[in-house]
This record gives sequence, structure tokens and C-alpha cells, in this order.
Amino acid sequence: MSRSVLLSSIALVLGLVACGSDDDEPSTTTDGGTGEPTVQIVRPADGAELTLPFTLVVDSSEELGSDSHHVRLYVDGDNGTFETIEAGNGEEYEVTADSAALAGIDSGEHTLNVSLRNPDESDAGAQAEVAVIIRLGGGPTEDDDDDDDPGDDDGDDDGDDDTGDDDGDDSDDDGDDDGQGAVSGSTP
Repeated sequence: MSRSVLLSSIALVLGLVACGSDDDEPSTTTDGGTGEPTVQIVRPADGAELTLPFTLVVDSSEELGSDSHHVRLYVDGDNGTFETIEAGNGEEYEVTADSAALAGIDSGEHTLNVSLRNPDESDAGAQAEVAVIIRLGGGPTEDDDDDDDPGDDDGDDDGDDDTGDDDGDDSDDDGDDDGQGAVSGSTP
């Protein structure tokens, strides 16, 4: 093997090793060594299932805050509807149902986008995104006692609507069908 072929092979291997990546890194825009600003979404993770409120954590190569660079949060690439995030690098920010960024979206798969902004609101040139599933209205409603039985509205998961008694049937146990059950001290 000639010396030039050996040196070319070594250079090729070193070049391939240098181009490797780590897929476990947070979503980020890298500067490629040019000194350009970067931003990344630290939390939530790509593929996360979220209920409201949820926590957003971003990190940037620039100082973040109210009088410096800040981040715009928007959904599904619609940067016309956004929320300004002035939390510092690595600080938690609570995204609520009242967030302007979430206006008009439905539950389901979405892309959370962030854009690094200069103090004068101009684009600083760094963006990041993660794909998530957002569940709006996370808890049970007033009419949903979470027992999957439409005939059982008393919330005890026993399959009957025995409001006022605990014997497992749909009667009110005092024979007058008023839904009140037996009065304390009386016999059924």
C-alpha cells in the first residue's frame, strides 16, 4: 500500500468520524462554528404527550430576558400567532390554555416552534421545533364521572345511578321514586 493511499484513507476515516451526530441531543439550530446564535427546546421532548398547562424550557447561545434576546413560541409554523417567552436560559415557562400561541388549535399532533428574537423584535436567525401531542381540556368534565357507564351518574363506578343509597341498585329504597332514598331513621 503506497503512502499516499494510506494517508488518503486516514483522512477519509477522520472526516467521517468528525461528521457523526448524536440523535439524543435536544432540538437545536447549530451555528456550524460561524458564531451565529442558536436556540434549542430542552423540554418538552420530541414526541411528548402534553396536557395543559405544560412546561417549556429553552436554551440559547444568547442571554435571554426582558431587555435582551427573547424567544417566540408558536405552533405548526404559524409565526403570526405567537407568545413571547422572556424566561432566561434553562428557566421553566408555563404554557397555559390562555397562551396566544395555542389560539385556535385542536387536540392532536402539533409542532412547537421557537424563534430567537433580537431585543428589537427582529429575527436573530435561530429556530428549533419539536413534534408533540397536545391534549386540550386535560381533566374530566362536569358530566364525566370517568367510569365509562352512561347509566351511572353518581361517580361510584358500580354501574348504577344510586344517588342517595349504597345498595347497588337503581332504586331510591324508600318506595316513593323521588331519588332521595330512605330518610335517616326510617325503614325501607
